Amino acid sequence: MAEQKKTRIVILGGGFAGLHAAIHLDDTLARDPDVEITLVNRDNFFLFTPMLHEVAASDLDLTNIVNPVRKLLKRIDFFAGEVESINLERKLVTVSHGFDHHHHELPYDHLVIGLGSVTNFFNLPGLEQRALTMKSLGDAIHLRNRLIAHLEEADTECSAAVRRPLLTFVVAGGGFAGVETIAGINDFIREAVHFYTNLREDMLRVVLVHPGNVILLELGEKLGRYTEKKLAERGVEIRVNTRVIGVTDSGVQLSTGEQIESKALIWTAGTSPNPVLDSLPCVKERGRLKVDEMLRVPDWPGVGR
Repeated sequence: MAEQKKTRIVILGGGFAGLHAAIHLDDTLARDPDVEITLVNRDNFFLFTPMLHEVAASDLDLTNIVNPVRKLLKRIDFFAGEVESINLERKLVTVSHGFDHHHHELPYDHLVIGLGSVTNFFNLPGLEQRALTMKSLGDAIHLRNRLIAHLEEADTECSAAVRRPLLTFVVAGGGFAGVETIAGINDFIREAVHFYTNLREDMLRVVLVHPGNVILLELGEKLGRYTEKKLAERGVEIRVNTRVIGVTDSGVQLSTGEQIESKALIWTAGTSPNPVLDSLPCVKERGRLKVDEMLRVPDWPGVGR
């Protein structure tokens, strides 16, 4: 008798959506011997992104916001790799992994797409090359190291002439990520500056640039204004109704015509859907897959988001 074919479920992405789906299936369908489930993610850990800024500001150790995926899942296979493409007609996902980035094809019967978003630099001049981002654990560690490096360099006598741009930090984006990041940065450098002989707190400049008329609009104008007041009391400059339009070696260019002399721009002002979705022949809204009330992708049975 021919062996019964297993039903193959592939989950793409190990963020909040993908991992939650995997954990639920691990406790339910994965117990069925006729079901085979695979989770694909770039990293082999789950990252609690809302607390990235606390790692960047040294308020938390990185081990507090990561959890190994293999430790969380008991019956689901895990594949650490990049999703290169999705072929809905053939029901195949192409992934790559390893030091040589070689490719594999993963067939599926049911597909869950939870690839999340990527940073959108809006093709602004110099931004992608010079801006720091806050999307990954590596970003948070890099930002923390960069803050310390700026303080160290500014403290040296030979850097006196470039001290101002080294001690000016600009965050673009007044949403949750931007506000939490600038608050963490501000506290960190103002506490650290007292350990440097040639630096004073009044040399520091921390600027938040936001295109809307109030930050944290998701919480309503009243709370947004309150947050602006509290940040200002801590020494943060707030620039509302202002956009970053470019970055050069000498500073950050604003839509008001002003240029802020700074060597550190942290970009939290835009995201885009994962580019893997661009080639999918599905109905989309602003680049994101359109789904029904059950999170199913119309016209493609077995595909969900």
